[in-house]
Amino acid sequence: MSADPASRAELIRKRGRDIGFDRVGFTRAQRSDDAARFTAWLDDGCEADLAYMRKTPERRVDPRAVLAGCRTVIAVTVGHWFPDAPRRAALPAAVARYARGRDYHRILEGMLKRLCRVLDGVAELGGGDSAGGAPRHRWYVDHGPVLERSWAAAAGVGFVGKNTMLIDPRRGSWSTLGVVLTTLDIPPDGPVSVTCGTCTRCIDVCPTDAITRPGRVDARLCISYWTIEHRGVIPEWVRPAIGTRVFGCDDCQDCCPWNRFAQPASAADHRPRDLFADADLARLARLSHAAWDDATRGTAVRRVGYEGLLRNVAVALGNCPDAAARPHLEHLAQHGSELVREHAAWALARHR
Repeated sequence: MSADPASRAELIRKRGRDIGFDRVGFTRAQRSDDAARFTAWLDDGCEADLAYMRKTPERRVDPRAVLAGCRTVIAVTVGHWFPDAPRRAALPAAVARYARGRDYHRILEGMLKRLCRVLDGVAELGGGDSAGGAPRHRWYVDHGPVLERSWAAAAGVGFVGKNTMLIDPRRGSWSTLGVVLTTLDIPPDGPVSVTCGTCTRCIDVCPTDAITRPGRVDARLCISYWTIEHRGVIPEWVRPAIGTRVFGCDDCQDCCPWNRFAQPASAADHRPRDLFADADLARLARLSHAAWDDATRGTAVRRVGYEGLLRNVAVALGNCPDAAARPHLEHLAQHGSELVREHAAWALARHR
């Protein structure tokens, strides 16, 4: 195997695909072109109460501040799309597609560790860092100070759509992202040349107008924020817009024309689990803590917590026009959690 930079890049790309990544791209480690946009987003308070977004902003926009000597950012994607299961639920609920199977953090973490071992092996062929020592790497799956989508777009594995999702022209937007920061010098890939064009379907369909302009989502309006990240009472003004969603919102992706190219996930762990493949509000409302613990273990849905999930279920039942929702709301109105009881009372009032 030749040790020239181009050959090393293709070897890393091939090994990455062997690991199971759908796309592998490279870009130079430098200050992000989206730095000013990110700062403006924070200045306008669009992060809601996600205080961690304000911590060390300089590290988020420049990987060299995260890993000393970083020369390359490697961006990878793993698709999570599976065709929808036939709907048989008496009171159907909506769960964001990425959360229906195993938690993508757990899936990507092991894969990224394997990719770092590939980088170590490639370095032995003559691809050490600029100091001539052993290469160093850091990997992240949206749990570190990294603007993953910006680097993925710069690395050419897709482009950032008007809904702020990374869109792969070959597969659509149903992908999760990972990045590796490395001191290896790998030739960069260029960004893709396609865009959303004049399409505004995602903006037009957003239930809460959270896409305030192309390329900006205000978390204070976003249903995904309110049903996942927010831990307390959901304001009454946003509850009707939540509809029957109990975890996240996929509307801006469901309508995206690029998703006609979606392909089934190659990672079997992304296959939807029983409780979420055909989510039923009646079944969810009756979950004991033990049943919740068993059903959500190893999934992203666990992030919202037991009371948070039942809070969302109560809101969804309140938005469900079927009279069969009422007995389940009466059950939740007797729950031990004040948070759940408050939302169930609001929902019962809507049914009355």
